[in-house]
Amino acid sequence: MEVFWYLIVSSILFAIGVYGLITKRNIIRMLLSAEVIFNAALLTFLSLASLDAAYGAMGGAIVIIAISLSAAEVGVIVSIAIMMFRMRKTLDVYELRKFKG
Repeated sequence: MEVFWYLIVSSILFAIGVYGLITKRNIIRMLLSAEVIFNAALLTFLSLASLDAAYGAMGGAIVIIAISLSAAEVGVIVSIAIMMFRMRKTLDVYELRKFKG
């Protein structure tokens, strides 16, 4: 029954992330929303891995690896966003779309 509450929290986090991803136009806010979605998926994975004692440690190890990869991804995306801001003076997705090509 305890896993049920983790899945409820994960669903709420996923919904918040999708809402932020759909409604925000700033690249940094969209990145934060995508990270909330990613963390909701990790919470789901970890809570389901804890159901079986044999796979609990392996699920935790996979989540730790995924978190470290996510941190590297965020570093690259933020550096790209900084470069785009320096070049175009905006982080609005719709404004940046005009410069495509």
